[in-house]
Amino acid sequence: MSPLSDSSLPGDPRVGLDVTPWDAEAHDLFRLSQLILLLSAATDVMKPVPNLDRLGYYDFFAANPFVVIPADGTTRDYNDRLELKLAGFTEDQLSYASTGQRWVSRRRRLQHDLALLVAYGLVSLHGGTIALTEKGCALGNDMSTVYADAYRTSARVVVRRLAQLSDARLRANVQNWLGTSWLQVDLFDDVTRESGTIQGEAAR
Repeated sequence: MSPLSDSSLPGDPRVGLDVTPWDAEAHDLFRLSQLILLLSAATDVMKPVPNLDRLGYYDFFAANPFVVIPADGTTRDYNDRLELKLAGFTEDQLSYASTGQRWVSRRRRLQHDLALLVAYGLVSLHGGTIALTEKGCALGNDMSTVYADAYRTSARVVVRRLAQLSDARLRANVQNWLGTSWLQVDLFDDVTRESGTIQGEAAR
């Protein structure tokens, strides 16, 4: 039998290799690294992240930036889209049909991920903002992979665009981008329980 025959291709049980696509967002380390890069980018463009809700918007759309930038918009839209493409992002990375489901999945993990970053001493919730600590800033600056550089570019573009919107305007835009039905899911219950959970886990 030839070594390249179908029965010896990766995925065959006799080879013992698993070729199942790797879901990066299912891994804590990947998501925590993205949040660190996002908060680092927010610092770079001097746009503080005021609360968990804003962090959720920035986090999701930094990973899916073309959702928020019109294809036939202004000169700024064109320049932002060009910057993202040069950084390595492509418009077909996320189909519109799957956008809402991925939004719900990502947001449900956010509270847990933020609590871990606080517990590790990488993020602070003091002063009315969510920000990197000195330790977190150092770690973010040390991330120098091709993906990290591309994600920083996207995060800066997205944070600059979304930070200028009021809460009401941002929510209206998100409903337009993702569809109203996806935002009817109760993602965080109420603010009081949410804040208590984050700080409670961080104190362990």
